[in-house]
Amino acid sequence: MKKKVYLCTMKTTENDSRIDTLRRLVCEAAGCEARTPGDFYTLTAFVEGRTHEPIGLTTVKRFWQYGGMSSTPRRSTLNLLARAIGYRSYDDFCEHHGDDSPSSDPILGQGIKVADLLPGEYLMLRWNPGREVVVEYLGNSTFRVAMSEGSKLQADDTFQAAFFALGHPAMLANIIHGESSWPLYEIGQLGGLTLVRRLPSHGE
Repeated sequence: MKKKVYLCTMKTTENDSRIDTLRRLVCEAAGCEARTPGDFYTLTAFVEGRTHEPIGLTTVKRFWQYGGMSSTPRRSTLNLLARAIGYRSYDDFCEHHGDDSPSSDPILGQGIKVADLLPGEYLMLRWNPGREVVVEYLGNSTFRVAMSEGSKLQADDTFQAAFFALGHPAMLANIIHGESSWPLYEIGQLGGLTLVRRLPSHGE
């Protein structure tokens, strides 16, 4: 059966709903509510930090319709915002949030939202071929690699992420790897993550 792909180009109620979902998820990942002027500086810095591409403060305010500002979002803006929370593009985001998907949120019941973690919690992640890491959540969407097997990620590397969804790749941002850094790194390209598990404590 051919895989259904969502091309979010029509101005429909469903597409408006997905844009609202995108707004909500970006706010959750950035840790703000898009209500005050300071929130929009936070959102702008968050998107630029995650994608290493510029986005205008006015563009961000228009997207969240701040102060009555409104316009149809450009595809480039939608792509950038989707990438900031771990999707390849806005079409990829729409595919995970389609109206015939099992859930409007791809990680409910299938993975872990970073917004639901507390600093000091550990996760185990696995993906093919034979990769496994244990990571510690440090807060502010940042993780430290505690253990790594078969992956380019090494112990004490740090990175940022918004969620880990079973069966889907995960996009990591701002990776610090020894003395080098990578803006983006995708894990689970071959079939997505095969295990996403919250550990009771490190080493258990």
